[in-house]
Formats: sequence, C-alpha cells, structure tokens
Amino acid sequence: MQKPPFFMSPSLKKVNISRHRHLANHFTASGLVIAEGHVLLVHHKRIGLWLPAGGHLLEGEMPHEAAVREVLEETGVEAEILLEPIPDTGSIDYFFLPQPLCMHAVHAVEKEQDFYHLDLVFLLKPIAQTPPLPALLKKEEVHAAQWVKLEELKQWRLARNVSEIIALACTKMSQAN
Repeated sequence: MQKPPFFMSPSLKKVNISRHRHLANHFTASGLVIAEGHVLLVHHKRIGLWLPAGGHLLEGEMPHEAAVREVLEETGVEAEILLEPIPDTGSIDYFFLPQPLCMHAVHAVEKEQDFYHLDLVFLLKPIAQTPPLPALLKKEEVHAAQWVKLEELKQWRLARNVSEIIALACTKMSQAN
C-alpha cells in the first residue's frame, strides 16, 4: 500500500497537543537573516534568550511583511525575503504569498495569559553586502542584536526551536546552491 501524499510527522505524533487545545493562538512572524556564515539574532529581554527578530502582525499586514519590519525595527538591518518562484495572478483580489521557511508553535505566557505563538519563520538576506548593526530601535523588547557565526551557535543560549530552524535554513540554502 502506498503512503498518502500527506502524513503526520513522527515527531508531532509524540507531542500531546490536545491538552493545550483550550489555549488561544497568536500569529507571529520572524525573519531569519543569514549572511556570510552568520545569523542575525536578538537577545529578548523578557525570556533572556537569543532568537531571530520577530513579533505580532500589525492590522492589515501580511506575515512576510511583518518579518521584514520586525528585523528592521529590532536590529536596524534592512533585509528582503529569499523567494522561491511564486505564480503571479495579476490580481489584488487573489494572489500567492511568499512561502515561509517553516511554522512552529511556542507555548508562551504573557501578562498572566497562556497561549501559543504560531510563528511563521521567513528566510531573509540583508540588502547591504555587509550590514552594520545600527542602534537598536525597539529597546523595550531586545537587549542586543548580534551577528553570530553559525559554527559558534552551540555556545549561545537560544530560545526553543531556534537551532532546529537555523539547521533547516542551512539545509535549504545548501540545496538551492
């Protein structure tokens, strides 16, 4: 018998998500910027860990736009989405959006509320060849922004799923070359 084209990942089968079905979901978008063997990370004040820049979507904002905006706001780095070809419908009423690198769920507690961040992670590249890191714009959310060498990531205190997301991005980028 052939496998169906879509199947449940074995790793997802191990997770009992049904016990959290009552929790609200908040959609967020993150921008994973990789350039010249480095990844751009921010040190998040509330959780005290390093992760890609990201946050909630603004009203009327598309997820990929939020990822680019959050990277600029939190790091000062101008970046653009690394796109796979998408069909052009020629319409503003129906159209395709850039595909995220991945989507992951992170249990969060903010202001005494329990919920999931359903985060769409987009792979970005800096617009400038060697981007400097200007002064932080969103100082209330992040302590610092840093270009981290990919081979030194194990020395950094990363938020949940971040090392796996970076590995996924590196695999995707190596397949594209």
